[in-house]
Amino acid sequence: MDRTARLDAQVRWVLRNARLQAADPALRSAAGFAAGGGRAAPVHRAQVGRWEGGVAQLGRELVRRYETVLGLPEGRLLAAVDLFSRSHEPVRPAATLPPPGPPDVDGTLALLERALSSERMSGLDWDRLSDHVGRMPHALVRAADWEGLLRRLLHEVSVGIGLDYVQRAEAMARLAGHPRSGAVVAALAAEVVARPEAPFYVDTLSLLRFMDAPQALPVLVGQLRDPTNASTLRACLSVLTALVRGTRLDPETRLEAIRLAVSHLRDPSHPYLVHRGAANLVRTLGPSGSRRFATVLTADDRRAAASIIRDGRAITASAIRETHRRIRIELEAGAAPESAGEPVLADLLETALGVTNEEDRSYALGVLMLSPQSRVVGRVHAAAFADALERSDHVAAHESATVLTWMGQREDLDLFTRVALSPSSAPDVAKEAAHVVGNTREPAGPRRDDREAELARRVAEVAAPPGAPADVQLLRGLVYALGMRGRHDLLAEVVRARPEMPASARATVDAWLTVPDHLRPLPQP
Repeated sequence: MDRTARLDAQVRWVLRNARLQAADPALRSAAGFAAGGGRAAPVHRAQVGRWEGGVAQLGRELVRRYETVLGLPEGRLLAAVDLFSRSHEPVRPAATLPPPGPPDVDGTLALLERALSSERMSGLDWDRLSDHVGRMPHALVRAADWEGLLRRLLHEVSVGIGLDYVQRAEAMARLAGHPRSGAVVAALAAEVVARPEAPFYVDTLSLLRFMDAPQALPVLVGQLRDPTNASTLRACLSVLTALVRGTRLDPETRLEAIRLAVSHLRDPSHPYLVHRGAANLVRTLGPSGSRRFATVLTADDRRAAASIIRDGRAITASAIRETHRRIRIELEAGAAPESAGEPVLADLLETALGVTNEEDRSYALGVLMLSPQSRVVGRVHAAAFADALERSDHVAAHESATVLTWMGQREDLDLFTRVALSPSSAPDVAKEAAHVVGNTREPAGPRRDDREAELARRVAEVAAPPGAPADVQLLRGLVYALGMRGRHDLLAEVVRARPEMPASARATVDAWLTVPDHLRPLPQP
């Protein structure tokens, strides 16, 4: 199946899956959906089959009809369409299914002024602005303003969750892929890797995936040679893996990248996520001796890295199959059992749960997060995460945590909090558990208040441990959890209570305290 046909099948699955899992059971049948639910003009029931079966032409208005009839937030299904599209075509400056007609110049200017001011912007605002500008290849935007747009989006993406996050991330990718953006993006990437305390390593370096600009490679190769810290190195490995898939490296740089990736892979001081990124890069570059090297790694007890190089996965095929089986059982017991066997869904689960390449995985996880199946995937992976910790299998725990940062469920917050707070947890696992806590919404109440107070106490302990250096990477995760929950008051209290906090720890906390109000996450309900 070619790329166009595959995207067509994926978009039609988005529509069909949303209908079959509709919150209102009356809308799940073709006849019920065709009636419009009082929100759209009725059509013949056969039309639904043509829309979902590959006969009728796909367009933005059709996807919007599904969102309207099903009572979904505007842009939810369109965001999933854009994720599928970007997985096939990373460099794309406009929406996959743009609105009819030319860009609205007056509306674009109004949105541009808002984005460059201190007014709040919604995910939909960014979606509209980026699409309109993306369809204006010669847009008259000053370089300083272009940089301002990207800097603001970097802040908002780093604190976004759910649909708002996906819409902002897509907007940022569009702007990065615009013909005007190359020099600005490269300069931002060079700046962020030079600042050890910078808060947006991954998001800033990820911009380089969405542009055709030779300025990107010196920044990435420079980080391979002399990384600022583990966070920049991990981001660098992920982005470089995405770029080399397009064979953009000259032979000399390619050989150097292989050598440096192998060096990082064998460095025991690096955390697992760096080793995973290095193994992905070695696998993608495909040196002739990569399988032989994987055998050596197995002998050195680096089995996860060897598995990534050989097979593209870090855990066993049987473990992945077991997780798929649990998810399918849960889905078949749900509202639409017939949807559990959909080929597109199976591909998404295989990529999200079994593939270690971060680019492919992030697209699949984003689609699943926006899909009705997200709750089941999150609950099953919380159980898998707990099982992995019980077995002291940190690789399996990391792999489940990667899923849970997108789809953690409030029922499992006590588990994530316990792991994040425990001094006996591996620091990198605790950091990821804290990210899950930050990304999972929780109703107001005494338990939430207690959880956030416990997080603040742990932040104070990690930020200024007596007689030892602060673990800045763990601190980043704990501070993220409080910042995402809007508890800047607790972070400020930590600063007041710990005047002896070292500069590196203080910079990590200040990175959240100094975020302007209009860029902070809205308080959780």
